[in-house]
Amino acid sequence: MVKHWFLNVCVATALLQAVYHAVRVLVSYRVLALGGDAVTIGIVTALFSLAPLLVAVRIGRAVDRRHAAAILRTGVVLTSLGVLVIAMSGDLIVLALGNVVLGFGQILVTVAAQGFIALLSPPGELDRGFAGLTLGVSIGQAVGVPLVGLIAAGSSDGGVVETTLALTVMGVVSLAAVPFAWPIRERPQAAEPPSKGDRQSVFSMISTTGMRPAVFSSLVVLASVDVVVAYLPVLGHEFGFSVLLVSLLLTARTAASIVSRAFLPWLLTRVSRQKLLISATLCSALPTALLPFVPDPVWMALLLVVAGFFWGIGQPLTMTWVAGLVTAANRAAALSLRLTGNRLGQVLIPLAAGVAAGVAGTSSIFVITGGLLGTAAVSTWRAVSTC
Repeated sequence: MVKHWFLNVCVATALLQAVYHAVRVLVSYRVLALGGDAVTIGIVTALFSLAPLLVAVRIGRAVDRRHAAAILRTGVVLTSLGVLVIAMSGDLIVLALGNVVLGFGQILVTVAAQGFIALLSPPGELDRGFAGLTLGVSIGQAVGVPLVGLIAAGSSDGGVVETTLALTVMGVVSLAAVPFAWPIRERPQAAEPPSKGDRQSVFSMISTTGMRPAVFSSLVVLASVDVVVAYLPVLGHEFGFSVLLVSLLLTARTAASIVSRAFLPWLLTRVSRQKLLISATLCSALPTALLPFVPDPVWMALLLVVAGFFWGIGQPLTMTWVAGLVTAANRAAALSLRLTGNRLGQVLIPLAAGVAAGVAGTSSIFVITGGLLGTAAVSTWRAVSTC
C-alpha cells in the first residue's frame, strides 16, 4: 500500500513540476515577445538558478533538522508568486525578477520533497522512493508543457506568441498543490534532529570518493534538459515549427522519462546500477548533438525520446548515489549539495549556450551539450569502475 505521505509528496511534486517546466518554456517565448534574443534567454534562464545556487545546502541542513514541511509550504507560496510576476511582466527586468522568485520556490520544493524521501523511506527503499518522486516530476512535465502549448497556440495570432493566459492557468495549477503539500509532516516518532557534531562539512562531503562524479553527472543531465527546454523553441522557430509542435516534441522527451522512471526498479533487477548510471549520459550525448541537423519533427521526436529515456534514469540514480555516500544525518544536505551542482550547471551552461548562440548560432548549443554529456559519461565510468 502506498503511504499517505509519499502519495502527497508525489502529487504535489507533479503539480508544481508541471508549473516549473511549462513556465520555463513560456518564459523563452515571452523573452522573444518582449524584444529579447537567444543571448537574453540564456541570461534569464540562468537567473532561475542563481539564488538557489547560493542557499541550497543551507536549505538541506534545515531539512535534516526536520523543517521539511515548512520549507515545502514556503516553496509553494513563492512558486505562485513567481508565476504571477512573470504573467504580469511588461519588460525584461520584471520578467527576470519573476524567474528568480520562481527559481527560489523551485529549490525549496525540490529540497523538501527529496528530504521527505531520504528521511521517511524505509531502509533499502531509496531507489524506489526517488524513482517515484522523479516519476511525479516527469508526469507533471508531460501534462504542463502540452497544456500551455495548446493554450498559447489558441491565444496567439501570427508571429508573437501570447503567453499571459497560459501563465495564469499555471498559477492556478500551483495553487492546486496546496491541499497536498500542507498536510505533510515529518514523523513524530522520527529520530531527534542531528546535533552539530553529526554534521559533515561541505568540504568533507564533496571530498568523499565518488561525490564529485555523481554531482557532475547530475548537473550535466539536468542542465542538458534545461538547454533543450530553453532552446528548442528557438530552434523550432528557425525551422518554422508552431508553438504546439515544439510543445509536443518536448512532451515526447518527457514521456520517455516517465517510461524509464516507471520501470527503473525492474531495470535495476536486470542491469547493473553502474551500467545504468553510465548510460544516462553516454546514450543521450549523440541524440542531443544531432537535434539541429534533423529538421524533420518525426526524427527530432525520436532523438528526444532516446535522450529523454536515459535522462529519466540518471536523476533518481544519482540521488541514491549521493545519499549513499554520507551518513543518514547528512542525506538532505548531500542531496542539496547535488542540487547546488545542478544549479551551478544551470547558471553556467545556459549562459555559455547564450554566448555560443550569439557567436555560432543555435545549432552550436546542442553540439556543445552533447559533448558535455559524453564527458560526464567518461567521468561516471571512471568513478563506478573503481567501486
